[in-house]
Amino acid sequence: MLLSRFWYGVLALALGAAVFILFVAAQLYNRSGHRAMSEALSADSSAVEWFLNDDARKRSSALIRVALNPALRSALAKSSTEAKPGPDLREKARGALRSATEEVPADLKFDHVWAVDASGRVIASVGFEHREDWELGGYPVVADALHGWIRDDAWVWKGRILRVVARPVEQDGNGEPVGAVIGAKIIDDTFARAVTKRTGAAVGFYAEGSRVASGAPEGFDKANLDQITQDLKLLDDNKDYVEKGRSEVRVIGQHLGVVYARLPGEAWELGAGYAVGRLAASVESPFNFLDKANNEDKGKVPTVLILAAVLGLAAIGLVFSFLEHTRPLQVFRNEAARFAKGDVDVLAPSRFRGAYRKIAADINDGVEKVAAKGGAPRKAADLEQVLGPIPAQPAMSAFSVPLGPGDARPESRPSYPKPMVSPRGPTRRPGSHPLSGPPPARESEDPVEAIEEVSDAAIALSAGSPSAAPGRPPPRRPPPPPPPRAPGAPVPANALPDAASAIPDATSAPAARQDGAGDPDELTEWNAVYEEFLSVKQQCGEPTNALTFEKFKGTLQRNKDALVARHNCSRVRFTVYVKDGKAALKASPVK
Repeated sequence: MLLSRFWYGVLALALGAAVFILFVAAQLYNRSGHRAMSEALSADSSAVEWFLNDDARKRSSALIRVALNPALRSALAKSSTEAKPGPDLREKARGALRSATEEVPADLKFDHVWAVDASGRVIASVGFEHREDWELGGYPVVADALHGWIRDDAWVWKGRILRVVARPVEQDGNGEPVGAVIGAKIIDDTFARAVTKRTGAAVGFYAEGSRVASGAPEGFDKANLDQITQDLKLLDDNKDYVEKGRSEVRVIGQHLGVVYARLPGEAWELGAGYAVGRLAASVESPFNFLDKANNEDKGKVPTVLILAAVLGLAAIGLVFSFLEHTRPLQVFRNEAARFAKGDVDVLAPSRFRGAYRKIAADINDGVEKVAAKGGAPRKAADLEQVLGPIPAQPAMSAFSVPLGPGDARPESRPSYPKPMVSPRGPTRRPGSHPLSGPPPARESEDPVEAIEEVSDAAIALSAGSPSAAPGRPPPRRPPPPPPPRAPGAPVPANALPDAASAIPDATSAPAARQDGAGDPDELTEWNAVYEEFLSVKQQCGEPTNALTFEKFKGTLQRNKDALVARHNCSRVRFTVYVKDGKAALKASPVK
């Protein structure tokens, strides 16, 4: 079943990789959607600002016909010279204003129009009821118009936003203004839809902390713009919005991006403005790709190639399953049927594969045990059925004794040769000590293997030979070969390694550390040895994660203190070499 299990693992890994790639693709798609949304929101906010400025210029131009109406000009000029305009004068001005506003194009119609004299008193109005003593001269846009300027502004009036334009009214050409006409357009859903139609952006106007108008393109749910009221409370802490009048892109929820902008003029200080929103293109899960894809996208997918790959992989799995499951099971079923019918007395394990071989052997053993406990007697098993064809004359063995012409073949069971015993003694078990002694001690948890100490001869050579200069390791001579030992002879005591010399006693370390510890040159040399030791261990494939310089320095210090106390040397030089495929250290005392 190895191939089938391996194939299941391959398919599981392939499925996991496919799911991982799909989720990564979904995250990448969402990130790209948010980036595109941010860029589009900046363009939408600028487009709405341009629309509002262009609308103000068009409405200001539409007031030209009103400001040039002769009857209105005459009425405003007369009112400017009287202390209190009479009802007749007001009615005359109201009629002239009404007839003049009817000539304004339908797409530029005003909701409110006022005519004021030079003192700022409202003489006539259309679409707005007011008192006779009502004045508008205190508004900056009206005051500028009475001084000859053309202005536009945004007012917040009774919870609504008004787009206001004003033009001066002159009795004579290039003369002093005798009054002004002011037109106001209420920003409602109709105005917001007009903004959306011209800019293609979803826009919502807000004042006094609530949304007053909104418009959205097709496919955009206006309910998403209701979420801006919850985010408006946080704008007071937005530095860009407070200082520049426009915020950066803010994400509300998961995929709704919003840019806030203040309306200029009177509405700026009252917190009135507009918000441009846009939904980021995103998917909640990889399965949403199918919902967002159209028929054209699906038509570009190599469906035939994918189906061929799926069928090919399924066919490979079926072949493996047939070879390792179906076919062995069929063979076992057929043999079991023969066994049940009595055609065979035992199952032949050699005919089966894998676990079925063990099952057949267990069945044979069980049948024999049942027969031994008093079951139906069974005749001896036919070896040819179990083991296959057996030759009539066995081949000559190196351990058999040839029979003479008159010798009779013994009736007893043939004896098999005894296993050979090595002349070097019994073969040791894997993992046992080579000298049949106690098992070897566990490796030390010291980060460095036992440091080899150079012999006394090498010490003398280090003290007197020119080649033993500091920084150069003393030459090594190979140890003489051990004398031949007779089989079975005891192992000499000196043939065993001296564990005490391999790992020196550190009892005298504190006294010696007071002499050499902290030498900068020695620490520099040990640091170089540490780096070389790490490099050699990595080359030998040994782990280096647990080996720190502090542990390494402690090991060197203990060995140095022991050698200084033992050999009365001035310092100890450590060198790195490879021993039995592992990185090791050699300690050389220097006189």
